[in-house]
Amino acid sequence: MEKNNDLQLLRPRSIAAVVRDGYRLYMGNFRRIFRTSWLMALLYALAFAWLMSNMVYYIIPLHVVGLWHIVSLAAFVISALLLASYALAACREHRQTGSISRCRHWWGTWPCLKALVLLLKGVRWFFTAGLRRFGLLFATLLVTAIITLLLTFFCELPGIIIGTANVKAYAGMFMGDELGMPDYLPTLTFVAFTIAGFIQAYVHLTTIFPFYYAYGTIEHQRQERKHFNMQTL
Repeated sequence: MEKNNDLQLLRPRSIAAVVRDGYRLYMGNFRRIFRTSWLMALLYALAFAWLMSNMVYYIIPLHVVGLWHIVSLAAFVISALLLASYALAACREHRQTGSISRCRHWWGTWPCLKALVLLLKGVRWFFTAGLRRFGLLFATLLVTAIITLLLTFFCELPGIIIGTANVKAYAGMFMGDELGMPDYLPTLTFVAFTIAGFIQAYVHLTTIFPFYYAYGTIEHQRQERKHFNMQTL
């Protein structure tokens, strides 16, 4: 079964096919991915809202980075990596079984050790075999980054508006005006960034699946070259 799935994965694809097949795999299994990872996506959103709130209310007016800012950044990075491990685990399951299974529990699953190990293996593969086909990886990154940035902008639009209002208010305060912000604005900012961060989590997950097929193309080329070298010996 896994050999047949490899035949579907390990074959040459153009940049357009890599991106198209990656997004198709994600959208075709979105409900299953969402059911598995929604709780981790919520933690990601809370960490993102905490980080952005710290930037808006502390770093922007004071330009000082403290311990809590570093802690909030670390929490966001860790939650982002854990969230990415769900997508990598889904890709691994798709390669092994040809499909992505539905989670049995409504609360999803927590990142397992195998998923984290898979994340480290993916990083190692990038710096070994992946960089030899940097052109394909860069083109995939460029296309997916453009799509992701556009979608992220619309996700973050409420937070951007609130953040801009805060920046203007602090700029006026430095000019001698009163701050004049309502007491509920910090809470509203946190809620807005939480909602935006939850949507953003699943927008950013889309970037991983095209790289799954880019990996298949690169591995196919590597195996073809290895087979050719063995025949010429």
